[in-house]
Amino acid sequence: MSQFFKSSDKIQVGQTEVAVPSENGLDYRPGGKIDLYIPPTSKFIDLSQTKLKMNVSLAIPTVNNTNGATRVQLDAETGLHSLIRSIRVFSGRKTALLEEIEGYDILTALRFDYESNENLRAKRSLTEGATNYDPACRGTLANLKTQQGNCFSNPYFTKVQDVNTTLNTSFATTDEDYDFHVATGELHLNTGLFRNEAVFPALLTDGIFIEILLQDAKKVFRQLDSVNRNRRLRLCPVFHSTNGSDAQDGNSGSLVNSGTTTTLFFTRDNNQTSTQVCPFVVGEYVTLCPDKVDFSASVNGSSGRITQIEQVTGATVGTSKTKLTITEITNNTGESLGASYTAIDYHIVSANLEGRTALTGYACDYTISNVEMIVKQIEVPAGYESSMMNMMKEGGTINYDYKSFTNYRFSQLSGDNVANIRLPLIESRATSILCVPTDATNYTGQQMLNCASTYLEYTDSHDHRNRSSRSGLVGICDNLQEYQFIYDGKINPSRKVDTSKIAAKNSISQQWCIEAEKALAMANIEPLSFMKFRENFFIGRALSLGRNAVYDARGKDFNLQVEYTGTSAQTKPKLWNNFVSHLRRLEIKNGGLSVMR
Repeated sequence: MSQFFKSSDKIQVGQTEVAVPSENGLDYRPGGKIDLYIPPTSKFIDLSQTKLKMNVSLAIPTVNNTNGATRVQLDAETGLHSLIRSIRVFSGRKTALLEEIEGYDILTALRFDYESNENLRAKRSLTEGATNYDPACRGTLANLKTQQGNCFSNPYFTKVQDVNTTLNTSFATTDEDYDFHVATGELHLNTGLFRNEAVFPALLTDGIFIEILLQDAKKVFRQLDSVNRNRRLRLCPVFHSTNGSDAQDGNSGSLVNSGTTTTLFFTRDNNQTSTQVCPFVVGEYVTLCPDKVDFSASVNGSSGRITQIEQVTGATVGTSKTKLTITEITNNTGESLGASYTAIDYHIVSANLEGRTALTGYACDYTISNVEMIVKQIEVPAGYESSMMNMMKEGGTINYDYKSFTNYRFSQLSGDNVANIRLPLIESRATSILCVPTDATNYTGQQMLNCASTYLEYTDSHDHRNRSSRSGLVGICDNLQEYQFIYDGKINPSRKVDTSKIAAKNSISQQWCIEAEKALAMANIEPLSFMKFRENFFIGRALSLGRNAVYDARGKDFNLQVEYTGTSAQTKPKLWNNFVSHLRRLEIKNGGLSVMR
């Protein structure tokens, strides 16, 4: 046992952080470009610990009688990553292209949806602008958990305080910024270089140049699930009465058919116990919607604008309740509504983006500022740098391997029930293919927010119906019945993979799970959760199995055959984003460098 541990001199390696600001501006708007240059003076960099830091400010249109206020946020699962459309990484001042990922936000959404657990979601909500489930905003009507219903600890806006208190931050219409916070994030970029733990020799590549293209504004904003009738209806506040009294007497407190009111009281369902968990804001239009799976036409056609939100207590109401004071609303549902008069519940939902003829668009905006790269520099031992440079002068070569993705896109019309997707792969060390069929419909910003016409993810008794709020960002199954890969003159797998259960939106297909898990693992995406298989569908194929296994895809005729010949037709056109995971090699020699795919 005396030889179990022996103390000896160790080489001390230090680490320092340096902030590198962006080059081409102070503020960035949708569709803009961010340039960052890490100079060769950083010498040796740990890119896996290097973070992109930024501040993001959100804005809604000017609040008036046409544009009501409403809470918006960025994508709940990907946060600030959803602002990035594509990334290019160069050596030096755009000397050689080291890596390019088109559809960066789509690839990140796939990673975050499947490489997910409670710890990772909490970490992303702290540092990367995502939002996490908060028990304060929990549902009590058997609805499913959602990350997009958090109005209590949301990083993008303040809570609604009781109007009777000294602090009133309830999105007052006189407040120009509507009480939006400036969200700060440090992003761990999801590219091969920035996820590689090997030290990068920036000294030999004349530094690194990062070019980031930003996403259009209409594709990044989301409305809260707890106010949107097309998302999780049963999470929305439940209508109690017009007077809040627990002791209903006759028609007192009910909203009779064709009757009018300027007050709406919530029940305490869905933990509506204070204004701080109220999902609505002053200036927002609201209406009433029945708690029905079929979404019949009895949705109230009249909407009122909120002028005050308060928590009411006392003998007149009994149990404390949240009260909305609104402009006059008419009940045209065909039945009387109230605590004792309706066979089903009615939910109070936002009508800010849907059902009002005066509203023709709702253009939200964002601004990115204070962009900088927090670079983790590695301090090497004395003599290491000179020894390496001498070796390079003597004809030495440094090979730097990193895993990356190439996106091969393919457009498919909704009428193409049998499609043959050809993939012209040129990767010499490929590991897997991840095919994400995104909704290619050209929605307006208003349609993206209200989700009235987006892809229907599923219907059930918990949420009734759930339409996608992430169109163009996530994959949709859309009645896909089966698929099969054909490459190198062989059919892979030997039998078609059935996806009819996923298409039916009520179960999951076993063989699809096996293929998807292998493909994710070989793409360096840890398959921790398949909870999002309906919300973010993809087709996966592992081209190799094993830690160091690769596949030479050059000269092979790759085809993905998809069949939608089921009882139901497709509903949406698609843009297939086919991400091929592969190893790249940066070869550095004296006098130059090259990238091999």
